[in-house]
Amino acid sequence: MNIETIKEKMNQAAAQVFGAMYFTPVEMLAQVPPEHKWNLEDKYVKAAIAYSGPQQADLEFYFPITLGINIAAGFIGVDESALSDEQIIDTMREAANMITGSFLGMIDAEGDCRLGIPKAEIVSDFSPTKPADFSAIALTSDFGLLWIFIKP
Repeated sequence: MNIETIKEKMNQAAAQVFGAMYFTPVEMLAQVPPEHKWNLEDKYVKAAIAYSGPQQADLEFYFPITLGINIAAGFIGVDESALSDEQIIDTMREAANMITGSFLGMIDAEGDCRLGIPKAEIVSDFSPTKPADFSAIALTSDFGLLWIFIKP
C-alpha cells in the first residue's frame, strides 16, 4: 500500500474516532503546513504504537496537551482541573490505540496484522521535523494541530 493511501485511511480513522468517541472533529490538511504556521504548544502527549504482519509500520501521535485535557475530561467525566497527568496520558494512549485499530480494520479485513501495545508520555520538546523515513500527517482540531508520523 502506498503512503498516500495509508495517510488517507489514517485520516479517516482519526476523524471517525475523534468524531464518534470524543465529539471533537479533526480534519487532515492537504499538506504539512510551513514551519511559521505550526503554532506549537509547550507540551504534547506523545503516543507510540506499532502494527506488524503482512503490512507493518511504527506510528507516533503528538496530541496537543489542550486537546488531551479536553478529551480526558469528557471521557472520564471530571473537571479539567481535577485531571492528573496520568489520566491525560492514559486517555490519549487509548485514542492512539483506537485510531490504529480502526485504521487496521480498513486495511486488513482478514485480521492478519497485529496491533502492538501503545506507550505514551507528555513531552515538551516536540518538533514536527522527523527523519526522512517518516511521513507526516497534520490534522486540524479546535485545540491546534495534531500530528501523526508513520514509518512503514
